Amino acid sequence: MTKDEMGAPAADTDAATTLRTIITGYIFSQIVRATAQLGITEHLADGPRSVEALAKAIDADPDALGRFLRSAATLGLVRENGDTFELGPLGSAMEADNGSLKSVAMGIVGPNLTRRAERFAEVVRAGRRVDTKVDGYEFWEYYDHNEEEAEHYAVTMSHVTAHCAQALVRQYDFAPFQRIADIGGGHGNLLNGVLTRVPGVRGVLYERAEVIRRAKGLFTEAGTDDRVDLIDGDFLREVPGDCDLYMIKSTLCDWDDEHAARILGNIHRAAAPGTTLLVIDSMIADEVTGDEVNPVHAQQESAIDFAVFATNGGRVRPQSEYRAMVGAAGFEVESITPFFDGFTHWNLLVAKRD
Repeated sequence: MTKDEMGAPAADTDAATTLRTIITGYIFSQIVRATAQLGITEHLADGPRSVEALAKAIDADPDALGRFLRSAATLGLVRENGDTFELGPLGSAMEADNGSLKSVAMGIVGPNLTRRAERFAEVVRAGRRVDTKVDGYEFWEYYDHNEEEAEHYAVTMSHVTAHCAQALVRQYDFAPFQRIADIGGGHGNLLNGVLTRVPGVRGVLYERAEVIRRAKGLFTEAGTDDRVDLIDGDFLREVPGDCDLYMIKSTLCDWDDEHAARILGNIHRAAAPGTTLLVIDSMIADEVTGDEVNPVHAQQESAIDFAVFATNGGRVRPQSEYRAMVGAAGFEVESITPFFDGFTHWNLLVAKRD
């Protein structure tokens, strides 16, 4: 019997199986995205349906839908039960929390991110971000011209930020401050989270004009619109003044060192001496013991680090680099504290303007 006939060792077989799963992972991601786009879990939330009934509800071809549902069932999105399909455990998760994970699926697995990932090898060879335009647009320009996808991406960031806000107000005392600015704060979930839990404070949301337009409803619905100023602008040029605390979350990681330094410099110029700066972001710990390593977190952090680098030239920086970068901008770093919001690991850097 030859070696090939005997088969590969079990360890090699396991490794090959794992690799095949990773290679075909993009198909699974797109099945999840299509499930969200078609509204399948939404229509199954009220109970099982036949393929024909579901096809009519979502305006789909019955034969193609049946084949798709069987694929979705292998992922746990739906479950086949006789002549009908019902929600599976992952489908139920997609419908939870007002269906926010549906937008996450459409935002993260959309063309603006996946098509840029096709250029990873070129980025590695060049050692820098390469021309990764999608449909002729840079990253943020693409969202300016694709409103629906921009909304999904914004909801994705809002979903992440809403959980972060709940943990942040437990981590840090905002009560002593009068006017808090959230620089590049997206739809305002972080700032609104602070305003709803600290009644005496006012806020400033500073974002691009098209984002500000979408943010108004959140504050109105929460009843905090009378305590927030919505200001549009470009933080690469300037930021608003007259605030005693500035927050910047998940923004500096999107930019290379030059642009990150410019953003911090603009905050420094706008802030009065003694003003507090909070940087909330993913950071690589300077020292990590084996007991503190979370394999899943480490895997996600590493993947995000390269994806951000390839897309915008940014990166997930070590705590020491944040200390140096914030210090060079004219702030004195007081502390860096890790915290966990139940979904994502964060670091909170607290600094004061000199």
